[in-house]
Amino acid sequence: MRAEYEALTSGCGVVMREADRVAMTGPDRGRFLNGLVTCAVGELAPGTGIFGFVTSLKGRVLADLVVLAAQERFLLELPAGQGEAVGEHLLKYRIADRVELEPVAATVLTVAGPRAAEVLATAGAVVEAGETAWSHAPCEIGGAAVRRVRRGIGPGPAWDLWVDGDAAAVRAALTAAGAAPVGFDAWETLRVERGVPRFGAEYGADNFPQETGHPDAAVDYEKGCYLGQEVVARIHYRGGVNKGLVGLDLGAGDGDGSAPPAAGTPVLHDGRAAGHLGTAVRSPAFGRTLALVILHQRASKAGTLVEVEGVGTATVRELPFAAD
Repeated sequence: MRAEYEALTSGCGVVMREADRVAMTGPDRGRFLNGLVTCAVGELAPGTGIFGFVTSLKGRVLADLVVLAAQERFLLELPAGQGEAVGEHLLKYRIADRVELEPVAATVLTVAGPRAAEVLATAGAVVEAGETAWSHAPCEIGGAAVRRVRRGIGPGPAWDLWVDGDAAAVRAALTAAGAAPVGFDAWETLRVERGVPRFGAEYGADNFPQETGHPDAAVDYEKGCYLGQEVVARIHYRGGVNKGLVGLDLGAGDGDGSAPPAAGTPVLHDGRAAGHLGTAVRSPAFGRTLALVILHQRASKAGTLVEVEGVGTATVRELPFAAD
């Protein structure tokens, strides 16, 4: 994995990421979706996009999503396995709205690293100067139709390629242009080092947006009403939350090659439950085991010692462990 990690940090890597993709069509799609997510989607222009949360009536996170505005439709990216459930949730609130949802059969390759823009250009997908987060455009790579998306959340400079066709041909073209094939473990390692949380790993349906580590990027506090908005706004303006995302340094390990502790492992402080481990990785940059975790505020100050059940003592760290 070391070579794959180095491709992402000093060159360019291409990794396949799992996610669900849905197309939303209909003339009321902007107003309809805007009333069900934390980000402002009503006025998105074609070629732009935004990141946000689908929230419940009680303000908890049902899923995160990326909304890409295209001609006559929205393209939604949702966590793997969440597309059907989120679609059913959204359509519960379709009354007289002219809106339809349909799964999109697309493979998504992520091209990431300091040389990612150069590799894309060599493969035929020239990156425009000044691209903003979640901007996107159609192009062609390896003879296949592709939608190139500038990622706004994730470790380092990265572009998603929504491939409508032969993903193997696209991957081959990217490899020929200088990208190294990278597995998901290397991507996850870099994600943890950079302090980027993921739905289903660090946070989920038990969490409020402000607990996830994403609120500044995902919640628009000026957009007006949406499902769960009253709770989310009250937390923001009047209170706060009792939990938040932090890093854990679990030490250098014993060198026996054992796997990092599993997600969900209880984390204790002063003998009391403080949270559950998110993703833990062996960090090539630090030579230590690092993890992301949502901890109770009484245990979340940098430098605090906590107990990872069955593993040992860990030290709370500020995020990111390493900058881009």
